[in-house]
Amino acid sequence: MNKELLIHLGHVFYAIAKADDNLSFEEYVKLSQSLKKRWHHLTEAERELIKNQFNTLQNENISAEDSFSVFIEFLHQNPKFFTEELKKLVLKTCNDIAYAFAKINKSELNFMAKLSLEFKKLQE
Repeated sequence: MNKELLIHLGHVFYAIAKADDNLSFEEYVKLSQSLKKRWHHLTEAERELIKNQFNTLQNENISAEDSFSVFIEFLHQNPKFFTEELKKLVLKTCNDIAYAFAKINKSELNFMAKLSLEFKKLQE
């Protein structure tokens, strides 16, 4: 899979986890589990690249909004990467992360809604 795409997946997964300005260990664990369970078509190195990007964003304390914006910009510049199957997989993984700690909150729900809308725009 395209390296830039993998890096940007790290951005969207981080944005969902950081949506409430609080990154929990449970959210990172859920990301790892979801990558292993849902993204089995990727190599271990590709899954690690997504997690490494997530960790880099965390270490730099990037805001959820900024990280989300970077993903959305990439999405609109590269719509050909985003098949229906990939969009569903991204949404399922984001959902896994959002529900990892004390269920989904308003901030995470907001980002999930924005993401769904952006994916729908690609179809228009």
